[in-house]
Amino acid sequence: MRSYLRALVLLAAATGCATVSKQTYANLSAGEIGCPVEEVAISGEKTSYGLGEEVQPWTAECRGHRFICSAAGQSVSCKEELKTVEAPAAAPAAAQAAEGPQ
Repeated sequence: MRSYLRALVLLAAATGCATVSKQTYANLSAGEIGCPVEEVAISGEKTSYGLGEEVQPWTAECRGHRFICSAAGQSVSCKEELKTVEAPAAAPAAAQAAEGPQ
């Protein structure tokens, strides 16, 4: 699959434009995230690239896990998305101290 990415870049250089399908993104992502290609859902992908344009990151989801994937040269890399962390609520004593005496 990595050779496909190289061919994509060469095609873009030769023609000035290349098109990438969701299936291609799924194929590139599957091995990196350890999930069968038929279970990979792709979003946030860019479908065409112009001459000299870098491949943009995309999202691959499988079995309840979400991965951010990117490509550079012949390498594809996917890392599980970080979970959103909510700021802790202010402690009641700290909140009262901030309000001052009433």
